Amino acid sequence: MNTTPQPSPSSPSSSSSSVSSFPPELLAVFGRTNGYLLTEQTAHDAVDSLAEIARDIIDAATGAGVSIIDTDGTRVSVGATNPDVLEADNLQYEYGQGPCMSAWSTGQPVYIADTTTDDRFTDWTSAVTELGIRSCLSVPLLNKPAGLGAMKVYSDTIDAFTNEDRRLLINLARSAATLLGHIQATDTPQRISDDVKASLAERDTIGIARGILMERFDLDRQAAMSHLIDLATDTNTTIGSMAAMISERQDGTHPTDGA
Repeated sequence: MNTTPQPSPSSPSSSSSSVSSFPPELLAVFGRTNGYLLTEQTAHDAVDSLAEIARDIIDAATGAGVSIIDTDGTRVSVGATNPDVLEADNLQYEYGQGPCMSAWSTGQPVYIADTTTDDRFTDWTSAVTELGIRSCLSVPLLNKPAGLGAMKVYSDTIDAFTNEDRRLLINLARSAATLLGHIQATDTPQRISDDVKASLAERDTIGIARGILMERFDLDRQAAMSHLIDLATDTNTTIGSMAAMISERQDGTHPTDGA
């Protein structure tokens, strides 16, 4: 291993020690985000870069992502290397189950060798199998006293990930958690602005409304989203507002209600 650079005279030794332990790729991310609060933009930039690193260093990965989860369970940021990863992550939040949610809540890695046979998260595995995801490895982002979220890699082949892949992802997640801890303001641990939470809550509402339209009109996911956009356009309102209306009226409604 290369010799660790010595801390500069103007830098606290503890901060220099933790930063110098990062892999080179993470140092670049840290350099772009150091000194900033965990705002919506800096969080998204950091996790997007970290997801790309995870995909690149694990050969079997066809996609990767990083989820940051607040202490109350709110998803505060998600990075994904491709749309299927983002879709798989969103499905976890819609169903309230999945490897990342489990890794975050238990603090333990979760490996799904075959999404067609694994019986721990059946709603989620059934849905992501249709996306072409056949195996998944998810590890927690640990930062005492609570976890920050989870990092995961997906593959389109069965039993794609090895023990070495697990070790690599755990080490990367450890450094990522340290980096994200540096991004966060020390007086606001595990917190994010109300505007960011509201934005992500609206995204969840859109997901719920889309699911209602899928069931109500027997639509696939893309067609349901197009229908939601059409409804918002026809009524001269935002997609978020229309999604909230549909979600609030999911009990006792039917297609003739004209939602």
